[in-house]
Amino acid sequence: MRSRDCRHYSRRELIEVIYELERRTEKLERRLNKAKRKLNARSLQMENAGSLAEVAAVISGLFEAADETAQLYLKGIHAQPLAQTTDLDSLEEGA
Repeated sequence: MRSRDCRHYSRRELIEVIYELERRTEKLERRLNKAKRKLNARSLQMENAGSLAEVAAVISGLFEAADETAQLYLKGIHAQPLAQTTDLDSLEEGA
């Protein structure tokens, strides 16, 4: 609104215009702040995406190591009864 346009309005009308402009400004500032928060959240998600991929790789490696350990354990369990049987046979032969 130009200054010469303002001359046609009463003081009350100008105050109403100012009030309305203030309301719009506050509303736009709230929307801007909300958009900034969303942008920051997305930026943080993008930064963490790399970290999550690294964590997933480490966890995958841990699962592989745990699987290998379990396989070795099971092989040891299956081999153990044979060794005990052999020990019992040798004890019986010696008796």
